[in-house]
Amino acid sequence: MISLLLDTSNQALSVAVNRDKEVVAEINTNYKRTHSETLLENINKVLEIADLKKTDIDRIIVAKGPGSYTGLRIAATVAKMLAKGLNIPLYSVSSLFVLAASERFDGSVTALIDARRAHVYTASYDFKNGKVETIAEPTYQMFKEEDNTQYFLNDNEKRTIDIVNFINVTPRISRVEQFENMLNLEDADLFTPNYLRISEAEKNWQDKQK
Repeated sequence: MISLLLDTSNQALSVAVNRDKEVVAEINTNYKRTHSETLLENINKVLEIADLKKTDIDRIIVAKGPGSYTGLRIAATVAKMLAKGLNIPLYSVSSLFVLAASERFDGSVTALIDARRAHVYTASYDFKNGKVETIAEPTYQMFKEEDNTQYFLNDNEKRTIDIVNFINVTPRISRVEQFENMLNLEDADLFTPNYLRISEAEKNWQDKQK
């Protein structure tokens, strides 16, 4: 089975092709570029490296959020377009789980995405013997560092949270397929990202209506 995996939920970009859940080709970048300009280009690159065509793809897996509103919409739009155009299944996975699964680790992990203004998107997972369970579902909250907690964070120069002890992780969506129980089958016509909160523009609009 050939899977195409996409994550543009934050500054980092991750695109991969897996064959039977093993990585064939992947591109992971961690610098600020416009995902709308690079996603299709990188999809074509990984397919070329893997010596595959789009028609060889059996399913799409996309990071559904939380994360950047614009980034989430870019990957979701491309994933839906490919799934419908190729008539193949579309699966989603939490962007926080992508982060948590990107490093080989045994034990409990709390994944963090900086949501600005000292807030985070966060979720916790327990990895043991090649399996994983969700300890805490994704939430949006004010961040306070806790002792004896292993944090995974994709750090960058715009960090707004005060944190000392963490592992700086570059998201690798190729890793999530090892954990089939974390993937969700979606309706490609109805699928929307999981933003967890409304955007600043939407909040401002709602405030004006009061």
